This record gives sequence, structure tokens and C-alpha cells, in this order.
Amino acid sequence: MNILKFLIILAVLFSAYGQEVDHEAIKRGYEVFRQSCSLCHMERASLWEFLKARLKVLKGERPQNIDAPPMNLVSARIKKFYPTEVEFVEFVKDYITNPSREKGVCFKAAYVFFGVMPPIGQGMSEEDKTAVAKWLYYRFSDRWDDLFRKVKELQRQVRSEK
Repeated sequence: MNILKFLIILAVLFSAYGQEVDHEAIKRGYEVFRQSCSLCHMERASLWEFLKARLKVLKGERPQNIDAPPMNLVSARIKKFYPTEVEFVEFVKDYITNPSREKGVCFKAAYVFFGVMPPIGQGMSEEDKTAVAKWLYYRFSDRWDDLFRKVKELQRQVRSEK
């Protein structure tokens, strides 16, 4: 069983349409995130943090200490619509360069509370846009439907404890 898990992990890490994952680009992508994206986006939010923010949004309140959705949730949400690396990277590069509600994949509430992000990609090189998109794709393995299901379960637990 452990060998099977190991082989699956290797297949995921080294399968970019038959090409090896560019680890240097992913490292560079993390630096781009830290320099350009982390001003608004935290890297990761726990399910509990996500639930607290969701409950505030459902009440019509703005989540505290959050200027933009956390990157683990951004990654999971984009993968729901653009599941392959190529689709994902192209979407991210385009969106960070020319963001709009029409192109976005966020829930409407995210735009109400956070607005549309500024076009930070306009000041980036193509290499940096590709690197941050690849970092975002490979850094997080969360699936949106699984995350949202877990949050809904946690939400039910919180309600039943009241």
C-alpha cells in the first residue's frame, strides 16, 4: 500500500503532460507570492478560519483581518473550473493581468467584500506570472468540493452545539 501511495505521489509531481515539474519555477513562484500577493492574500486558511469568515459573509458582515481570499482556497476554486496545469496557469496569468468579475470564478459574495483584485500581473514578467501560477497549482492539493463539504459539516456541528 505504501508503495502505491509513493507511486501516485511521484506521478502527480512529475506529470505535467509528460514533462517534469519545474521545481525552480515553483520556488520562484513562492517568492513572487511573497513579494506581490501576500500583501492581500494569506497563504492558507484552516477550515475553522474559512467557516468563521463564511458565517460572517452569510450575515452580511465583512470577514476580519482578511483582505482577499486565502491562496489555498483560491487554488482549490480555480482547479474546480480549470483542473489541468495548462488551463490553470493560463487562467491565472490572464486573470492577474486583466482581472474582472466576468472572468472570475469566485462566489458573488467574494466580490462584494473584496472587490476585483488589482491588475498586479501588468507589472510582472511572463516568467514571474508563470512561476506564481505554477506555485499556486502545485502548492495546494485541496479540492474545492471536498473543502466546501467539510466546511458545511463543520457549520452543522457548530449549529448543533448551540
